[in-house]
Amino acid sequence: MPSWLAWTLLAAALLAFVVVVIFAWRLFTLLRTPGSFNARLVSDHETNQPGRPVVVSYNEYSVEIFSVYSIWPRPRLTVPRHYLEVTRAPRRTRMRAWLQLENVETGRHITIAAAQEHASELTTWYESGPAVGIGHWREAPRRRQRRRYF
Repeated sequence: MPSWLAWTLLAAALLAFVVVVIFAWRLFTLLRTPGSFNARLVSDHETNQPGRPVVVSYNEYSVEIFSVYSIWPRPRLTVPRHYLEVTRAPRRTRMRAWLQLENVETGRHITIAAAQEHASELTTWYESGPAVGIGHWREAPRRRQRRRYF
């Protein structure tokens, strides 16, 4: 085997290894962030399909949805808490609960399927926010929370 072919194969294997390590590190970091959990993004036209795996992360000001199979550090979708409506979808199985997230500003609906305990966490977080009409609940917050881990 020529030496240039061996070096090319070695470089390709090293590149593949680095990409796998980056994917694993990103997923590990996202899931260790407080308020994060695994879910599946269920599209509207594929209601019977399980959907794409995502990581849902909620913090004081927003819900962020990260794609699992991506190296991009920014969330795929962000919905600010003051524009968010969370409802449980009527479909439910023993292992998974479906949640409907709606962005009131744009009217976009997102359906996610998550484990029962994670769905309960997200709805509890949403319901524990300030009551509408008290203070400035539907206005954008003045400061932005910094991420600690990512």
